[in-house]
Order: sequence, then structure tokens, then C-alpha cells
Amino acid sequence: MDALYFYDVTKLGTPEPGAPVPDRVVEGAPTNKTWEIEVTPDGSVSTGIWEVQGGAWRVVKETWEFCTIIEGESELIEDGKEPRRITVGDSFIMRPGHSYIWRVITPTKKIYVIREDV
Repeated sequence: MDALYFYDVTKLGTPEPGAPVPDRVVEGAPTNKTWEIEVTPDGSVSTGIWEVQGGAWRVVKETWEFCTIIEGESELIEDGKEPRRITVGDSFIMRPGHSYIWRVITPTKKIYVIREDV
């Protein structure tokens, strides 16, 4: 295995389709696609590209995640706080143990790194 791994975000192959758990959907019929790029041998860290469209749902975060938006625009709404619009170039961390609403404004794509507790 090489120490460095480079990938072209325009040539990722076939994504894994998905959708939020139905009882967490609050608006529309959101769907997503995930292109997993790499997972560590112990499964504790994964990285990839994720794309979402069409609605809003409650996220219940169980993992630590860093991401950067590379396409589109969405809104994150934490309970009791003003909505936060996210768009191309925005980077942020989502911490475990929290929940919020993710509302898609235009189809949104992010690069992510997720850390699972193992």
C-alpha cells in the first residue's frame, strides 16, 4: 500500500444508494448516495463522498465527522438555534451525541471523514 492515495472525485464508480430512516424525515423524500473511498483495517475511520437531495430529516449523530461541502447548499438547524446555511467550501465537525435537522436547499455533496468508536 502506498503512503499517499489520490482519487478523482469525478471518477468514483458506482455509489451506494441510501435514505434517512423514514421516521426521521420531516420534509420531502430525501435520498443520498455514498462513494466510500477508504476504510481503515479496524473499521474505525472511513472517508468518502456523500451526496443528498430532496428534503429534510432529523440527524441523530452517533459518530464524529469532519466534512467539507463541495457542491450545493443545505441548512443545518440545531434545536433552539438559528439555521446555519452551508455551501461550497464550508468545513465543519459534527460531534456525536447531538441531533439536528439537515434541510437540502440544492443537491449537496460533501467529502467526509468519520471516526467510529470501536
